[in-house]
Amino acid sequence: MPRLALLPIGLFIIWSFVCQRWYVCHIKNKCEATEQSGGAPPTATPDNRPLVFTWSDASPQTRPNFEAFRDSLLKLLPEDKLLEIVGGYYPKEEVPKGFANMGLARADAIKKLFQDGLKEGRIVASSNPFAGTEKPVEGYFAAAGFNFKDVPKGDEVEIIKVANQISILFPYASATKEPDQKVDEYLSTLAEHLKQTTETVSITGHTDNSGSDDYNLKLGLARAKHIEQILRDKGISKDRITVTSKGESEPVASNDTEEGGRQNRRVVLVLKQQ
Repeated sequence: MPRLALLPIGLFIIWSFVCQRWYVCHIKNKCEATEQSGGAPPTATPDNRPLVFTWSDASPQTRPNFEAFRDSLLKLLPEDKLLEIVGGYYPKEEVPKGFANMGLARADAIKKLFQDGLKEGRIVASSNPFAGTEKPVEGYFAAAGFNFKDVPKGDEVEIIKVANQISILFPYASATKEPDQKVDEYLSTLAEHLKQTTETVSITGHTDNSGSDDYNLKLGLARAKHIEQILRDKGISKDRITVTSKGESEPVASNDTEEGGRQNRRVVLVLKQQ
């Protein structure tokens, strides 16, 4: 075929392309930004979320507005409420060591960002799963929720005595006993008893399952050491007392109910003959 015969075909192809681009760009307005002659590149919408996370990472990424967000939240917290931090997570994310899921690890990390503004006992951590996804989520995503929560009812201090074992039940998230005349009187009586015998006393701290394993071990130990200090202040020598913590590892009731959790927040004293 002569080359001159191909010219109409080539012109038709070029004309078709020009018409298609005209339709897309000027009628539909769908030209890519990079093809708009002299046009400014699109501006990304700023991400103003105060806390964000990435896939399988418990460390929060804070934005410049985080401090203002935190301070406003603390100002709104009523005096008689607890601040609950809810860590979100996808079921397919890795489970950090020492935590039941990624959500609890995130909530525990966020707690540290609020710790200077609140006492330890006024912050509780929990988790909430997102709808499942089989593959990692790209980029940053929000995974933190905040609630104002009532202190569980029936959280008064209680003493339970069975043979040579005494259990002191503690308030929610507390490392010290409430000012309670009955408890003070009992510990004074126990100290006087120990002075009349050669018995030793082991003190073991326990917790419910709120928070991480590491946190609960420390909280249980703080409870046990608090009771130890009271007995020492009342004249019992340190070499007659042993102190340990079991954290959440030895529950005596289900943590699924308020009453069960209350029974698990305890210090157990066991008297032993020399």
